[in-house]
Amino acid sequence: MTTQHLRLAVFACIAFLPGFSIAEQAKAPQFASFPANRTFTGDPAQVVLSTSEDRMFRTRLREATKSPPNFAGEYVLTAWGCGTTCLQGAVINLRTGRVVFLPGSICCWKGEGERLLFRENSRLLVMAGVVNETGEHGAHFYEFTGDRFRNLKTIPVLEDLR
Repeated sequence: MTTQHLRLAVFACIAFLPGFSIAEQAKAPQFASFPANRTFTGDPAQVVLSTSEDRMFRTRLREATKSPPNFAGEYVLTAWGCGTTCLQGAVINLRTGRVVFLPGSICCWKGEGERLLFRENSRLLVMAGVVNETGEHGAHFYEFTGDRFRNLKTIPVLEDLR
């Protein structure tokens, strides 16, 4: 997929988010601006279960590593339900087995489309809804740095959609 196609795909995803103006869509971070640093090939490493949270979700994490990379070149992003309209998840580095959990759960999305938007060749993650059931309802943009998710910006949905 070309950069132009990726830009159009992000624009199309955000365009379907009710309450976003054309100006807000133009200011949204683009997948192409956050290219993956590496691409993984080969057999995945065993998942490193170093925390109690890792161990709590060990089956889901191990299952995810059976899939090819779908995020940031060498990671698998996996998500699971955590209640009505709620998702939580993690990324697993297929090269090292290291686990990094998403920056929070995402819930309560009232718009069209997916709650999690990401690409195999990009470090950008878009979470649509309310993070950790608090704060603004909107599109939350994060850059994955390899060991954490850095918040870039939030584009709130207009109040009349709540």
